[in-house]
Amino acid sequence: TPLINYLPNRWRNKLAPHVRAYTKRSLNQLFAGLPLKKVHHRRIYGGYDNIIAKIGTPAKWVRDFLYLGEGTPFDTWGLSHFVVLEKIG
Repeated sequence: TPLINYLPNRWRNKLAPHVRAYTKRSLNQLFAGLPLKKVHHRRIYGGYDNIIAKIGTPAKWVRDFLYLGEGTPFDTWGLSHFVVLEKIG
């Protein structure tokens, strides 16, 4: 399901044990100690193309509304992380 990553960890892990979900903090911990410099980190919302194909215009409105949250404090609800790392050395 397209919204499974918004579920609490316990439910998501039970329904989709093959899916890994990261918070900003857990990604920082994942890269800690490696010879990397974080150049850019942003959370983004999904495209919801399949939902739009089924529902149409109302789903486009929801997607467009959600996109307004990117780059704001509301991006916490974003579905994916976009991270650019630079190798040091």
